[in-house]
Amino acid sequence: MLHRTASPEELTVGVEEEYQLVDPHSGELRGRARYVIAADWTDDLKAEMQQHTVEVETGICEGTSCVREDLARLRLQAAVAAESAGVRIAAAGAHPFSPAVGYAFTANPVYQEIRAEYRALAETQAIFGMHVHVGVPPEVDRVRVANVARLYLPYLLALTASSPFHDGQDTGYASFRSLIWRRWPRSGAPPRLEGREEMDLLLRWLTETACIDAPGRLYWDLRPHHKYPTVEFRVTDVTPRLDDAVAAAALARAIVAGVVEGVLVEPDLPAAIVQALLGENAWRASRDGTDAEMVDLWSAVPRAEPAREAISRLADRLLPLAERLGDGEDLVRLEGVLERGSVAHAMRRVARESGGDLKELVRWIADETVLGVGLDRRTLQRAETIE
Repeated sequence: MLHRTASPEELTVGVEEEYQLVDPHSGELRGRARYVIAADWTDDLKAEMQQHTVEVETGICEGTSCVREDLARLRLQAAVAAESAGVRIAAAGAHPFSPAVGYAFTANPVYQEIRAEYRALAETQAIFGMHVHVGVPPEVDRVRVANVARLYLPYLLALTASSPFHDGQDTGYASFRSLIWRRWPRSGAPPRLEGREEMDLLLRWLTETACIDAPGRLYWDLRPHHKYPTVEFRVTDVTPRLDDAVAAAALARAIVAGVVEGVLVEPDLPAAIVQALLGENAWRASRDGTDAEMVDLWSAVPRAEPAREAISRLADRLLPLAERLGDGEDLVRLEGVLERGSVAHAMRRVARESGGDLKELVRWIADETVLGVGLDRRTLQRAETIE
């Protein structure tokens, strides 16, 4: 069942962010997660597969203003704990120059199983993303929602692309993280499925043939939850700018609202062609970010258009829904991202202005990550916690 009005309480939103841990002097990636987590007095900071990363997640929110408040608190909370452990946090899709290997794995059985299963893929996993969870009304088939929402994944990637440098080189891509991630099995955009029954059948085949041992081993860029009424957008780079992160979350939520309410629909093309063209758009978003030319899947004839125009038109179309959900102000912030380009542009500018010194770029990323989050807020929270 689609084409029905959804409330803010049904279309909940939550965000996860993964942060690099970097040396405050050399800028190098450091495996200090257990010390950072130990330095925090809450259980809000989580370890990831390797010790160069900490993860945070917001609460289940009924609007992006709540997401903004939670992310501001969590970024500063992580920064304070990191400083106590001798490192800084940096929100970007990949580290500009540190090697991807040589870091301790977190002592968690699940991560050890992943390491054994995926071998070099896991050993060289040094990328950092942002995930957005959006609620779907319980009676609405979230797999069918994903069939439409997945078509806009390249737009979200283009907006958040923040990994132009990798292993000390300018890769020529806006999001090199996304290319590294696509090496994994069952990654990229999900296939079109006829509904939850077909999804369950796919999971059964994958599980009973030992392809996966849990639904979480589907690493799609958009994943309908196998149990709860949510879809998870997993396509985006984590971005140093808080405003950009919240704007991307507002767009993801508005996309789901647009699908549920029938504003956004599938194109009139065969499924195999849509899947192929969606892959082309994903690659273009990885390479060029907001400068990409996107294939217009809804055009009556083959055509491409600038990503900026496509995203701006989508945001305008969804703005009435976002305003009704209370997210209008955050969705409008996308225009600023489109005007200046994804943060990959700024990263290249910083690197150029520093004479190619990528250590200066890491410092800039770390500074941007905590810009505007407010140490006075954190001091007040600490006092309230102690009381």
